[in-house]
Amino acid sequence: MLLVLSSLLGAPGGIPSFNRLLCRSAAEFAVSTGQRLHVLALTDQPDAEPDFVDSLPQTTQRPTYHALAGDKVGFATSVLRHIGRERLVVLGHVNLSPLGLPFGRFGVIAHGTDVWTALPRYRRWALRQAHVAAGVSEHTLAQLCQVQGVFVGHCQRLVNALDEQSLALAARNPSTADEQSARLRLLSITRLHPEEPKGIDLVIRSLPSLPLVDYEVVGEGDAKPQLQTLARALGVADRVHFLGRLSESDKHAALARCHVLVLPSSNEGFGIVYLEAMAHQKPCLAARVGGAPEVVLDEVTGLVTLPTWQAVRDGINRLHDPALRLRLGLAGQRRLHQSFTYPAFARHAFALFSRLG
Repeated sequence: MLLVLSSLLGAPGGIPSFNRLLCRSAAEFAVSTGQRLHVLALTDQPDAEPDFVDSLPQTTQRPTYHALAGDKVGFATSVLRHIGRERLVVLGHVNLSPLGLPFGRFGVIAHGTDVWTALPRYRRWALRQAHVAAGVSEHTLAQLCQVQGVFVGHCQRLVNALDEQSLALAARNPSTADEQSARLRLLSITRLHPEEPKGIDLVIRSLPSLPLVDYEVVGEGDAKPQLQTLARALGVADRVHFLGRLSESDKHAALARCHVLVLPSSNEGFGIVYLEAMAHQKPCLAARVGGAPEVVLDEVTGLVTLPTWQAVRDGINRLHDPALRLRLGLAGQRRLHQSFTYPAFARHAFALFSRLG
């Protein structure tokens, strides 16, 4: 059984987190079917967390893991060495689709924005040859069909989830927010890349109209100086705090002290950070774009707005109401445990593996 991944260990972000769950479920499936799991990761460094592989379920044969440190030629060569040796092959990103062609039967996973625009012709054709194309949201599945031309019968939903470690960190960090305070503390957690419109600028633009709001931003990237300049130009820099990249424990402490998780992103295929907020009983504010509205249910677990600063402002203004925050936060935590924990992920993943094997 072969997993071909873009990244797995030593990198932050939703895709590596998803891939760690995928590896775990693949190892469990391999044990149940008498196979051996082999994992190849393109961008991982060779010294990345070997303990993760040791923690995977295994029979007498330990799963293998090979990190290629960005070496695309070496990565492709390593993949092709498995031709004729594996009956079950899953590629963890649509850009890797051509590597599946020599195997004849393979699966591919789409994460969201990777399929919102047409792939280069050959890559798109290779994606269409996949026996199964899995997507992390219904929106992603629709884009696979409508934009990439994948046959609907080859598509399958594969939900995202929080692992037990994240749930435990949330449980160890009970809320420290003063829910009766007149001041509202907002939090965003995201990469700050100019090419990824995550809506941080929309929140900052709303702040001059919201004098009782403070805003913390967790994450790093090349967009940070521009966002800091915007905050200064609008006269709200004293209320916008860029915390940089935090450890997992510090990130959960930031979630515990906020009132609301805001990420009105126009670039979200799913949004694992919404699940992290829901674990803390925090309501979420998201934009009505991509897969986010499938995670944050409008008026149920949070508010879903248009991706404009005026709409974001109006949504934030409503969330000054502690009773509304409590209702949304409790519903979010219930929804998380019902639909987005590892057992749900594993059921979907096993269905994918079974279709391929």
